[in-house]
Amino acid sequence: MGAEEKRTPLDDDIDLREYWKALAARKRLVGLVVGVCFSASVVVSLLLPKTYASTASVLPPQDDSTLAPTLLSQLPSSLTGIASGLLGTSSTSDTWVGILGSQTVRDEIIRRFNLREVYGDDYIEDVRTDLGKAVTIDETKEGIVTVTVEDRDPKRAADMANAFIEELDRVNKKVATTSGGRIRVFVKRRLEETEKDLAGAEEEIKAFQEKNGAVRLDDQSKAIIDTIGAVKGQLMAKEVELQTLLSYATPNNPNVQVLSASVSELKGQLRDLEQGKRVKGKSIFIPTDKFPDLTLQYARLLRDAKVQETLFELLTQQYEMARIQEAKDSPTVQVLDTAKPAEKKARPKRTLIVAVSTLLSLILAAGAALFIELGKRPSSRDNHA
Repeated sequence: MGAEEKRTPLDDDIDLREYWKALAARKRLVGLVVGVCFSASVVVSLLLPKTYASTASVLPPQDDSTLAPTLLSQLPSSLTGIASGLLGTSSTSDTWVGILGSQTVRDEIIRRFNLREVYGDDYIEDVRTDLGKAVTIDETKEGIVTVTVEDRDPKRAADMANAFIEELDRVNKKVATTSGGRIRVFVKRRLEETEKDLAGAEEEIKAFQEKNGAVRLDDQSKAIIDTIGAVKGQLMAKEVELQTLLSYATPNNPNVQVLSASVSELKGQLRDLEQGKRVKGKSIFIPTDKFPDLTLQYARLLRDAKVQETLFELLTQQYEMARIQEAKDSPTVQVLDTAKPAEKKARPKRTLIVAVSTLLSLILAAGAALFIELGKRPSSRDNHA
């Protein structure tokens, strides 16, 4: 018969009473470990600095989905492109969350509260990291944006949370004013130029009539002149609209592509009108370059006046649209809850720290006791044999 194989504690069938006996034999060890860990966790939890949390929240941006169709329905077709582009660029809660998390806003908070000294960091990157750990920015399903700041000073925590909202308001208004104001100023400048050109064209007609007497155009020629002037005015207005849109949109923007197509179409119509070709199935009988000299000069003056008149009307509408957009884009952020200094600390959770530490120490101490006691069993049996 071969030598008896060495047995281990796992080879034995041990019931709960043997476990209990093993623990009882090492109860002093278990009690000592648990007691030491309990005491240490209490001391550590008391030594940990208190941290307070304050939360500020803002209402979601106003939804323009109901306003946009109303405004667009009241505008002529020549303005629907720019209006759609402008009304489609309103702020969203996601944008606000991005602004709050931006380096621009956080660096301003660091400067205002001297956080480099508060956190004791030498490098701005470390200060930003510590601030990031102290700030939580969330967006609820209703679109409400909340900013929660944790700090050892409850007043500073509340002030920092409110400061984030103030910076959001400042940046949001700056961006909106820059965008809306730039469009308004651009259109206003073109409107002023067109008004001068219109006045100049009217003066030229007056001077021409005073010099040459009344020059009459037949109804057909007058209709051609009016049509050419209106089309050219629309073309110039579209070009202004396109330039305005390109000031904040890329060439790949759908509205830009639509406007570019409209500009190309109007150029084709104008070319056909001036050359006397058929336009949309209708024949233009007399090309403008076939008019008699004196009549041609008068026709050109009338055409230029019609161009400036049409352009002036359309630019006036665009200018009013830009003013509406500028006013709409620059409201203050609507604060829902202002952060206030907390009376109750957010951390540390002392009870939880002590409970978890004590439970873990009990489990580890019991495991160690069982390992020590049950580990003796094979050697004691071998010695008895």
